[in-house]
Amino acid sequence: MAESKQAEIPSSTRVWESTVLNVDIDTVWKAIRAVTFKWASDVKSVDVSGDESAVGGTRTINYNDGTKQTVQIMEISDLRKSVTYSVVSSEPAVSYTSAVHQVSLQEVTNPAENVKQQCFLEWKSDYSNDATIAVMEDSRYKKKSAFGDMAKFFTSK
Repeated sequence: MAESKQAEIPSSTRVWESTVLNVDIDTVWKAIRAVTFKWASDVKSVDVSGDESAVGGTRTINYNDGTKQTVQIMEISDLRKSVTYSVVSSEPAVSYTSAVHQVSLQEVTNPAENVKQQCFLEWKSDYSNDATIAVMEDSRYKKKSAFGDMAKFFTSK
């Protein structure tokens, strides 16, 4: 009974995950800034609408499972090496009202031994308070999976 009540209680929801990639920050930023998910194994294609470098443009992400989501770019900062986007539509529909995602990079100034360069990547997602614990855990899992895809993508270059 307590579990079902807890699932109904709205709460502030944020998922924050981070990783360190063994590649220079400029290489990672070029891929992240475009918001085309070329590194993602679960993305079939991305259609860019508007100027790829401008705030307000959209990306329609076509996933391998048939899901189609459109995101709008809310912020691009070359200074802070950060990009923010929000989900504006999804087929099939998602169970929450809104989601805002931010990916930020920082250079690792003291890389690990035997590694030339490293980059710290932080990925935050803020969901509306109607998102469930299952949505949060799915987001966490997908970020960790994406970090594995990124490591493979950047080491193959």
